[in-house]
Amino acid sequence: MRFKESLTESINDKGILKAVFMAGHPGAGKSYVISKVKAGGIEPRIFSADTWTEFLKVGNNKDWEQLKSKIKNISIGQMTNNINSMLPVFVDGTSANSTRIFVRDAILEKFGYDSMMIWVNTSLETALKRAEEREKKIGRHVDPDFIRKAYETVNKLKPIYKSHFKHFIEVNNDEGELTDKAILKAFRKATGFFTSPVKNKRGSETVAKMKENGWKYLDDGVMDMNKIKSSLGLWFRS
Repeated sequence: MRFKESLTESINDKGILKAVFMAGHPGAGKSYVISKVKAGGIEPRIFSADTWTEFLKVGNNKDWEQLKSKIKNISIGQMTNNINSMLPVFVDGTSANSTRIFVRDAILEKFGYDSMMIWVNTSLETALKRAEEREKKIGRHVDPDFIRKAYETVNKLKPIYKSHFKHFIEVNNDEGELTDKAILKAFRKATGFFTSPVKNKRGSETVAKMKENGWKYLDDGVMDMNKIKSSLGLWFRS
């Protein structure tokens, strides 16, 4: 059985060709915010190399170059299948590298995706505190000086991202700020984005063509798997 045949997602599902970039400095709590703003009935896939980094480090792999190669191969394999199914995605990262964000946005745009950015705000003090708590919990150390530098860098980039992404919302995740009211507001905006018709010209044309031909996946006639995988290879080069 081919992998795609084991999936229930298809051209007729909600949320197809929608990508949300999660932005903010280390310790902002992006993963937590993701869990709170997922649209009901829609399960976006999460593109994050950090997940695989932590998983593979459990195996005490000390060869970082080998580790990065494994992360890339595993990630591209999963991303290829997700893109082939046009699944909605969350792109998780610190956003300290604007070139990387824009390249990845362009890659998704070429596949026909609409994009949105959710920016997560916290104070520097909260970011440092959360990094310390995370180290105690999972043993992952992040140098406080790195966090301070990243905090400054990322916040300087915010207006650039805000001007780039047509859909841009901010969520305050400092202590006591992520109230039920704030979560509901962000949830509604995310839901509105995921459930809206595809605005990307290439994406809308692809959807129309696939429905006309009875196709469910990109490799049914729009783009073969090798081309999808090759395009995603650029994801890690910026």
